Amino acid sequence: MKKLSFLFLIGLLFSACDEGTPFDNLPPETQLFLKEINLSGQDRLNSVVKMHWSGEDQDGYVTAYEISLDEASWTRVTIQDSTFRFDLMPGSDTTDIDFWVRAIDNENTVDPSPAYLRVPIRNSPPVARLDSVNTIPDTVYSVFSFLWEIEDLDGVSTLDSLEIRLNDGPWYTLERNTRFVSIVGEAPKTAGRQSALVYEGTAANLRSELIEGLEINGSNRFFLRAKDIAGKFSPVDTSAHFFVKAQKTDLLVVDDHPSDQPDPIYAEALLAVTTGYDFFNLHENLPPYWDPTFGLFLKLYDKVFWYSDGSQRVDFGGQMLLDVAANQLQLYLNEGGKLMTTVKFVTAYNDKEVSAASPLFGLSPMDSLSSASGQARIAVDSLARPTAAFANDFPTLVCANFISGADPFYAKDPVNDLYKAQLTKVGSWKGPSTIAARALFTNGKTNQVFFSVELHKLSQDKNAMEAIFDQVINREFDW
Repeated sequence: MKKLSFLFLIGLLFSACDEGTPFDNLPPETQLFLKEINLSGQDRLNSVVKMHWSGEDQDGYVTAYEISLDEASWTRVTIQDSTFRFDLMPGSDTTDIDFWVRAIDNENTVDPSPAYLRVPIRNSPPVARLDSVNTIPDTVYSVFSFLWEIEDLDGVSTLDSLEIRLNDGPWYTLERNTRFVSIVGEAPKTAGRQSALVYEGTAANLRSELIEGLEINGSNRFFLRAKDIAGKFSPVDTSAHFFVKAQKTDLLVVDDHPSDQPDPIYAEALLAVTTGYDFFNLHENLPPYWDPTFGLFLKLYDKVFWYSDGSQRVDFGGQMLLDVAANQLQLYLNEGGKLMTTVKFVTAYNDKEVSAASPLFGLSPMDSLSSASGQARIAVDSLARPTAAFANDFPTLVCANFISGADPFYAKDPVNDLYKAQLTKVGSWKGPSTIAARALFTNGKTNQVFFSVELHKLSQDKNAMEAIFDQVINREFDW
């Protein structure tokens, strides 16, 4: 009897489940890692916050999530954590962010009760730092540059602007993405307090507004700060004191020679035929930024005389400083500047591949040097004569110091050859005898005179040395 009752019960159960009754799909549940954030005042989070969430589904599995900041607009994601940078309203120092997240299951059912968290955030002030590697020299002519970096925990997009100041002058506003400026005195030959031009970026874009407070022939300091959209300023970063030297003349002499031997020879000749010049010892005052600072410096002058021994600089990858400065020298010439150069070359430049890679060969009237083995020399008392076309204007030069390994060159335009030297050929050397040539500006006037030997070694006749500077500086460049 008991057996029959058991079987009867089993039968009833099976008959009840015969056709089946499906259960409704259960929605997923969503959880945030934190239930609440009880922070206020300065303890609030900065605007960059990492959020974590998860979901469970009793009768399936979670396939995605949707997140929202207003419980109206939702963004679908498949991740379970993310770092958010929440925006503050302009002028606002703190705010509360509402954050919702809801899970979606494999049947596309959405959690009807999303997880919610109020995120209390505050604005973090930016940080502005001047470049600590390429610092400003103790003394500069009235051209100088500053580079800086800006950081903001809330993101660079929350920056409003940057401000710079010279000495106790007023703050000067720059766009928030500016990271480099060059400043040039408005009247660089005039000592005292004055306005200055501001060039923005490495492209040296001139801004229309002047900056106040520059002291020519006086001590200066540069100040920097950043401002964010909440109106908060970074701590002010300040340069060391630097002296801005007044420009004296329109002639710049650039000493790119490690020896003192040429200095008195050039000084005596130049002072005999000019009213003076500004002297720049490049070896002791390498510019922190060649482009565009050095170029802006050159533009202060109508004429430049550059003398070099052709030293290759390890700190510039084995280049000569003339190679390093070639870009700015070319821009200077393009804008009507006049350049007289005297330089010698190391043996490596006899290789056509090396010389072709040198910007100086593109800049100067030279095409190439001889690649023949052996040597060209200029003996003491040997002459360097002007070519026939220029014999009436240029003096004959006399060698005062034995020149071994002279560098006569093939000119780009032999019509503009200026000087040919009496050479002593050693070994199997063969090649041209041109040691100086000129180049012309678009107006047909001379804007460059180039010597491929050290001119001070051709100074046995002092009158001739004075005469060539007089001819180049006061006649060829007089336009």
